[in-house]
Amino acid sequence: MQTRKAVVKSVIDNLGIAQNINNVVIEGTDSPWLEKALIKRKKGSLDVKTFLWTDDSFLYGRIYRIFLYIADVLDPAFLYDPRTTPDEEKEPAIRDRYNQIWSLYVDSRMEGLGIESFFDRRLRKNLFIDLEKDLGWTDAGKIFDSLWSRESFTYSEIVDLSYHLEERFPDLKRPEAPSIEQDIAPCLHNPTVGKQLDRLNSPKLWEILNDLLSFSAYSCKDGIIVPCHYGIIFLYQNKVFFELIPSEHRTVIMTMLDPRSERYDTVEITEDANAEEIQKKIRDRYSALSMQAPN
Repeated sequence: MQTRKAVVKSVIDNLGIAQNINNVVIEGTDSPWLEKALIKRKKGSLDVKTFLWTDDSFLYGRIYRIFLYIADVLDPAFLYDPRTTPDEEKEPAIRDRYNQIWSLYVDSRMEGLGIESFFDRRLRKNLFIDLEKDLGWTDAGKIFDSLWSRESFTYSEIVDLSYHLEERFPDLKRPEAPSIEQDIAPCLHNPTVGKQLDRLNSPKLWEILNDLLSFSAYSCKDGIIVPCHYGIIFLYQNKVFFELIPSEHRTVIMTMLDPRSERYDTVEITEDANAEEIQKKIRDRYSALSMQAPN
């Protein structure tokens, strides 16, 4: 702990904020993702409570980046105003974006100073793109690069970008068709069969797919329908018998096992598909598969 206190003293001296900090308390945490600092103003100076990962990897850099946030708060040019901060409970998505933008501003300066930290440019970019997946990976990456390269932000600019990110980058070309990451995003969390069916923007195709699932559930005894993030799987004897991947482009990709060859083949199901022929194929292959199953 004494070493950490010595590092903290060195950092706040280097940042030129030692005279503004009254006291620093250090507590441990079991992950670098949980590192943070809480501040309390007290008679013109700050009391700081830090939570630091108990591992010593990149210790100087991790402590430096925590106090770089505090240096921003103390910098008159940054114009810190906590009254405008997005509310974490009322606006969680905006608050997440706000956290990402301020964090990348901190970490870009860390890179410029040559100070290694757990949060380097690649990790920060991946986190940003994942958060902004609705923009598409390409556009989110371009926005990140633009923000990372900026020399400075004010607090009001960070808050403004949190609410109006797309509006501040009007020159980005929006794709005419949804990108794959936009297509599957709603199904990444708590996937269900219903969510996958709802991805179809064709009532006719929805009916075909629903009928195929109902037919399979009734006709293929001991089979299990399992939703996943990309589609719907039909399992038999712990083996994938077939899978269905819905798309917003009026198509369902169906891949089915041929038990005789032990290979899978893939077809596209469209609105013009003959559902009875597909059902017959399912029934025939299931019969062959069930005959191979151990008693």
